Order: sequence, then C-alpha cells, then structure tokens
Amino acid sequence: MTTVPPPLDMTDMREALASGRTTASALVDQAIERAETVNPQLNFMAWPTFERARAQAAQLRTGPLGGIPTLIKDMLPEQGIPASFGSAALRDFIPSDDAPYARAISAAGPISIGRSTMPELGLNAVTESPLFGPTRNPWNPEHTPGGSSGGGAAAVAAGVVPIAHASDGLGSIRHGAAPCGLVGLKPSRGRNAGEEAFRSISDLTVNGCVSRTVRDTAAWLEATQTRDPACLPPIPLVTSPVDHRLRIHAYGRVMRTGRLPDASVQRVFGDAIALLGRLGHSVVDADLPFDGPSAMKLLGTITEGMFCRRLGMLSQAIGIEVKVEDLEHRSATLIAAGEAIDDAQFASAWTAMEDVVAAYLDRLDQVDIWMTPTLSTEIPRIGVFGPNVSWFDQKDPLIDYAGYCWIDNFAGTPSISLPIGFSDNGLPVGIQFATRVGGEALLLELAYQLEAAIEWQRAVPTIWLG
Repeated sequence: MTTVPPPLDMTDMREALASGRTTASALVDQAIERAETVNPQLNFMAWPTFERARAQAAQLRTGPLGGIPTLIKDMLPEQGIPASFGSAALRDFIPSDDAPYARAISAAGPISIGRSTMPELGLNAVTESPLFGPTRNPWNPEHTPGGSSGGGAAAVAAGVVPIAHASDGLGSIRHGAAPCGLVGLKPSRGRNAGEEAFRSISDLTVNGCVSRTVRDTAAWLEATQTRDPACLPPIPLVTSPVDHRLRIHAYGRVMRTGRLPDASVQRVFGDAIALLGRLGHSVVDADLPFDGPSAMKLLGTITEGMFCRRLGMLSQAIGIEVKVEDLEHRSATLIAAGEAIDDAQFASAWTAMEDVVAAYLDRLDQVDIWMTPTLSTEIPRIGVFGPNVSWFDQKDPLIDYAGYCWIDNFAGTPSISLPIGFSDNGLPVGIQFATRVGGEALLLELAYQLEAAIEWQRAVPTIWLG
C-alpha cells in the first residue's frame, strides 16, 4: 500500500471541465490510454468501446456527470454493443435497445470507454469466467477483485476511470467495492430511474456505482435516481457528514455458522466500532434479528431455484437459447441443484424469507444503522471460487465468505460498503452499513464522516495509474 495526496476523483474532473481546464476528449483519451496500459495485467475490459467514446467526447455532453469517463458492466444492455453477461453462451448477443438504467446513465452524461468484466450471468462473488478469464485485483493480482461487479471495481481501484457502473443482486456492488478498497452503495429498491416498478421481495437487483470517494457516489446516485413522484422522494445531493448521534447495532459473526470471521476482519471491524464510538455514536453488539442458519439455508434454496427457473426467462427475453452444456461447470452444477427443488419447496422458501425480511425491517425500525463486515475473510486468491469449481463444493464456503449483503436485496433496503482498513497482508477490508428503505442520505452522511477520519482515498494499490 502506498499513501499519496488525494488523487483526482470524478468531482475534481467535473470542476476542471466546468472551468475549462480540461476537455471531455482529454479525459476520455487519458482513460483509454490507462486502460490499454493496465488491462493486460488486470483483465477488467470485456468489450472496448473506445471509438464510440471518442466520438461522444467530441460532442457536447449535457447532464450533471457530462464528459466523465466510466465503464458499464457487461450485463446492462446498450444498443448495438455486445452484452455477454460474462457468458460464452451469449458472446454474440447484441441488444437492439438500451436498458432503462443505461438510458439514465446516458442522460447523466458520463462517457463509457467499454464494458467491464463479470462472472457468468452475475452469479459469483469473484470475476472469473471461461469467456474472458480471471479479472485481477490491483492491490495484489493473485487475488480476485470480487464480483460480480469486479471488472469495474478493478478499473476504478487502479485509477483508469474515477467511477464505474455496478449492479447488485445479492451483494455485487459491495462484493466488488470491498476487495478493491472502494465505496459501494446499494440503493433502495425503486430508487433508480428505470427501476420504478420494482416493488416485490423478488426484485433483488438494483444498479449503482463503485468509486473512490463518497462525494462521487453521492453525485452518481443523485444524477441517476428516479424523479417519479409515485416512488421514493428524490434525495438532494449529499455533501456533508452526519451531525447527530446514531444508534448502531453491530453484528460481527458469520451468519450460517455463528463463528467469528478471520482475524484481520475481526480487527478492522473492531477498529470501526472504536472509531464510531470516538465520533460520538452509540454502538451495541447485537444478535441477528432472525435465525442465521435457517436464513442461510433459505438463501441457498432460493438462489438455486431462482437461477434454474430464470435461465429460460433470460433466453426468451433476449431471443438466444442458453443451453446448460454451453455454461461453465459451476453454473451447470448450480442448475442441477435448482432442478432438484420442486415448485412447492421453492414457494415455501420465499414465504419463509418474507418472515426473515420482516424481522430485519423491524430491527431497522429500532436503530439507525445495522453494521456488519462486508466479507468474512481476506480476499481469496484467483481460482478459489472459480468457474471450474462445482457449486456443491463451494456453496457453503461462498455463503460464509459473502453472506452478509444478501438481506438488503430481499428487504429492499440501502446499504454501503466502506474501505475501513486492511488485512495483515495489506489487502482492503470493507465494513457494511445498512439502514431503512429510502435512507441513502444517512448512509452517505455517515460515510463522509468516516472518510474524513480515515482518508482512505489517499491509499493506492500496487498497480496504480491515477
């Protein structure tokens, strides 16, 4: 780890554009040059769109984020651009239209220089696929940058772009941010433009971003949120830290087993609790508001049953048949697990999950913040959760590693992973904070306060171009 003066972030770039000190073309060319330099080491680029980016930069870009270089995750359809969802089975899919959230990003004005890598169909907490190979972490290329938003996270952490699109179905924004030392906010269900119709517990996936600074994440959220009056009230741009004492419940054990996370995670979690106390907040060790082992069993049943059932829906939606034999070994074994779950068992798991969600929401009504680690261990090495490992062999270890974030997807609540510290081997460790539906402003205010105390934006990885 190297400490430097705060590198330029998106907000700095916006100010430079507004003052005429730089141009969108200069920023895009710089980002493309950096991508070409470091992508051979990190492998974060699924589909470059350099010429399109240069053409867009040569035109006037309106919107609050106009002219800022970024990346779009390879599961958000953009008209005329490959969208493989990280799968060799979909390598030839070219969308005929933009997804609604892609239109929201375009309206905000940033310029994508390419599509970032992801694991097959977004189903893993690492970014490794037979189509593109493993994406590597700029803090240590032998380790994963997380997933499924790992490609964008690796690029931002390395200083290629200041901010990147990410998405989150069971933790993927946070599971990419934490391993790369970034800020990762999962918005509330229904917060974003294009997601206004999301109302059900089964509407798990939301879009967002990963960035190095809180103010950049706040600006992205403000620029891409819905203004539909029937949805959550829009959040004004959050620019300042929290100014009052918060009631925080901290849970630091592994949900499935009740065991403690590894020593580095315990240390960073304890440091975070101590810092929050010094900042004047009330932090109390808390039990889970639901039965952990039972909830994690439900999570496994729903994950297996849902993927098995939604694969056909994806094929129908894009007009390309996705056959099991065209998928990686991990995905194929996940389908096999789902096929063993009958409809009655699948429906029963969803009903039981509603009770888990109700208990969680009840706890959030009693406190301001629910706090956990983002991940239970130091970032794993490439291959540990790779595409050639059977789902049956990695299911429990993966759920234990990444099993803190999922509840906010089912509950529709916002949560944020913040880069609070480092493992004994110098790898980033993230801590997660969640709150009630619609409470993104509170999370960002707390994040500003912690960022001012820690100054994580000064720490840069081994592979750094910013």
